[in-house]
Amino acid sequence: MIAVPTSLPEFPSTAWFARLVEDVDRRPEVYQRLGFADCRFAIEIVDPPGPARCFGLVLDGYDIRSEGELEDVPAFAADVVLSGPLEVWSAMVAAIAAQGSADRTQTLNALSIAGFPLAARSSDPLGRDKFYRYAETLQTLFDSAGAWMETGAGAAAGAGAVAAPPAPGTTGDR
Repeated sequence: MIAVPTSLPEFPSTAWFARLVEDVDRRPEVYQRLGFADCRFAIEIVDPPGPARCFGLVLDGYDIRSEGELEDVPAFAADVVLSGPLEVWSAMVAAIAAQGSADRTQTLNALSIAGFPLAARSSDPLGRDKFYRYAETLQTLFDSAGAWMETGAGAAAGAGAVAAPPAPGTTGDR
């Protein structure tokens, strides 16, 4: 028998990111195929008029752990911070919930390559490079949420997302 959760963690939350990294333990071969990673990654979610919220992920070899919501962002010492509005993050999460993975317009890379609507920030060029170097690992991690989030038209509400799924005609290609 497979245990089915009665409630899903809301995005964004410490519980959502903790659930996200559980995939690494379930499918270690996938992350080993992607290769060794070494990056302290902060996800900054901007939702005016309130303060931005930051969540930490640590890629350490073949392991990934969630540091939850960061109370002291400078102390986390992120190599790179990926920052953007809540509605953009929520649209990506909604696409993953609806389709099982982000379509090519909703990947971390597609949303950040031009510096808008998501922006990768770092105090040094190597930190910013780490985001792009490990983008496939990060995207695989985010896409893994499609396995446990609701699917279909009700996915946006179940994922805590506020935006509609992506436009028709898009694919799961990156």
